[in-house]
Amino acid sequence: MFSKYFWLSLLLAIVYFLYSRGFYEKIKSQLMEGTLNLADTIYFGLNENSSGPKMFTISELKQYTNLENGLYLSILGQVFDVTKGEKHYGLGGSYHAFTGRDASLAFITGEFDDQGLTDDISNLSLRQVKTLDDWVEFYKANYIYKGKLYGRYYNQDGSPTAEFYKIQKKLLLFKKEKALEEAQDRMFPPCNVEWNLDTGTVFWCTNKSGGIDRDWVGVPRMFFETAQDSSRCTCVKLDSKEYEENKARFKEYDDCDKYATKCVLRMNKT
Repeated sequence: MFSKYFWLSLLLAIVYFLYSRGFYEKIKSQLMEGTLNLADTIYFGLNENSSGPKMFTISELKQYTNLENGLYLSILGQVFDVTKGEKHYGLGGSYHAFTGRDASLAFITGEFDDQGLTDDISNLSLRQVKTLDDWVEFYKANYIYKGKLYGRYYNQDGSPTAEFYKIQKKLLLFKKEKALEEAQDRMFPPCNVEWNLDTGTVFWCTNKSGGIDRDWVGVPRMFFETAQDSSRCTCVKLDSKEYEENKARFKEYDDCDKYATKCVLRMNKT
C-alpha cells in the first residue's frame, strides 16, 4: 500500500513540477507540431534560468514568429530578437521568412524556398562566408542577442560544434587571402580607368591611383594573375625589384609609349 501511494505521490509531484516550469505547454506545442523530443525539452527547461546564454531548440525557436511571443531569428546558430524591426520581420514583411529558424544561407542567396531557408552554408565561398559573418556583427550591433540554437553550430551545452570551427577556419583563410591581395595591390596598384564613346578607354597612373598612396607614379601595364586569367591594369615601377621578379606576368598596351604614365586605347571606328 505504502509503495502504491509513494509512486502515485511521486507521479503527481513530477506532473506538478513539469506544469509549474512551463513544460506542459512546450510538450503540447511539440506534440501538435510532431517535433517532440522529451529529453531535450526537459534538459533545456531545467537550464532555462541558468547563467550564460539561453539555449534554444529548433522547435522552440519556431514559436517566435509573431508579435505576441516575439520575432526571433538565428544566424550561424546565434539567436537575436528582431521584434523592434517589425516592419521588416513581422507578418507580411520582406524578411519574415527568416524568423523562427536559422536560414543563414538565404542571407547570401536571397532564395526563400525550402532549399534556401537552411543553415547549411557548406557550399559558400570564403568571401560569402565573410559576408555572412558581417551580418552576424550587424545583428549584434542593432538587435538583442538572446542565446544560441542547439543544432548545426552549437551543442546542447552551448559549446561549439565541428561545423562552427569549419566556419572559423574559412574566416581565417579569407583574412589571409585578403592580406595577400592587399600586399599585391601595394606592389602593383590598380590604374585609374575612364571610358567614353569618343575617346575610348584611358588608363593612367598617379601617386594615389587605386586609392594607394605612394612616393612613385608608375606606368600602366596589363597584369595577369595566372596564364588563364584575363588581365587588369596595374601601375608598375619599372626599376623595382617586384617588377623584375614578376616581369613575365605583365604585358605592355599596344600603341602606348613604354614609359608613358597615361595610355589611351582608342576604339576602332568603321
